[in-house]
Amino acid sequence: MAVFDRIKYDGPSQNFIGEERQWLVYKFPGENFVLGAQLIVNAAQEAVFYYSGEILDTFGPGRHTLSKGNLPLVQKFVNIPFGAKTPFTSEIYFVNKASKLDMRWGTSTPFHIQDPKFEILITLRAFGQFGIKIADSKKFLSEIIGVLGNNDMVDHRIVLRYFKGLVSTKIKDMIANTILTSKLSVFDITASMDSISEACRNKVSDEFSRFGIEVVNMFIESINVPNEDILRLRGILERKAEFTQIGDDRYVVMRQLDVLEKLASNPGEGGSGMGIGAGLGAGVATGKVLGDMFRNISDDSNPKTRKIICPECGNENTPDAAFCCKCGRKMVTNTKKCSECGKTNNEESVFCAFCGKPFKNNEEKIICPECGNENTPDAAFCCKCGKKLK
Repeated sequence: MAVFDRIKYDGPSQNFIGEERQWLVYKFPGENFVLGAQLIVNAAQEAVFYYSGEILDTFGPGRHTLSKGNLPLVQKFVNIPFGAKTPFTSEIYFVNKASKLDMRWGTSTPFHIQDPKFEILITLRAFGQFGIKIADSKKFLSEIIGVLGNNDMVDHRIVLRYFKGLVSTKIKDMIANTILTSKLSVFDITASMDSISEACRNKVSDEFSRFGIEVVNMFIESINVPNEDILRLRGILERKAEFTQIGDDRYVVMRQLDVLEKLASNPGEGGSGMGIGAGLGAGVATGKVLGDMFRNISDDSNPKTRKIICPECGNENTPDAAFCCKCGRKMVTNTKKCSECGKTNNEESVFCAFCGKPFKNNEEKIICPECGNENTPDAAFCCKCGKKLK
């Protein structure tokens, strides 16, 4: 087996392309070295010495002459005799300690979360990149790499393969917690990308450091929401804006808008054979009639503006009118109370509208002996002249 007196690694050959040129760990193709050999470690590299599968010494960038003085751990385990060019056996791994900043990540499957502002379930996916560097070569080689064959090399894809699930899980958890605790809508989360990215980096750093890896940075490039969820949220925002403009009569007005929208979608139905202008004219007329109708409905639903129709002549009277202003008919209807449940019923009621108890004829009215006015069965005084009845 060859004995090496010069140890160096200048990176992958030109035959390697793409990710393979971004090497991470390389095992030098030889195990027999001599005292006095020149170890050359390039910038952003570190050479790690193995003996019998155990990590002994490390060397940083620069030129190193191997001797018993700078191989104390090798000398401790291997009885190297005196004299120049004395051979000894070991394994040497070169570790690339340069930062790699274009490590891509993404949530392989979408995750669901309830939007705290609109209170609907939405689906999210996130994508971005992060950067790493090897901070502790010994720990990284022993925990992640293990054993390589002569002239073997691994690249940064091994880190992605081992930590893909970790990164995806931690980022999902951080995004969900940020949305819920800060009560951010999906429309507002873009403004918090930087803070969420930094929080995600802190979240995964401890796990990476267990294996000798430092997370240099981490960025969330996009948080995607499916188009159907965007359309739903947009519809909610539009309705909210409409309600804000409409005010308290929102239900009646929204129903008017729904009807008019349906009519507008069929403008030619104003009459068979009519032109577009005629159809639109009919639509406008119909819209006016419907507007008046709904306005009347709205007015009728308000006790302060509700009109009282005279049963005699059909005239509309004000809500507080006691007599019709046109024919003079009495507008106020007498009432009577049920002796069973105490509810008030109309004067002509035969049965209580609330409990069903029949009203007895002799209890329906009390005639005032003074003025002849008809009073309710429970009246103690005449409601017209005030004479005591019982």
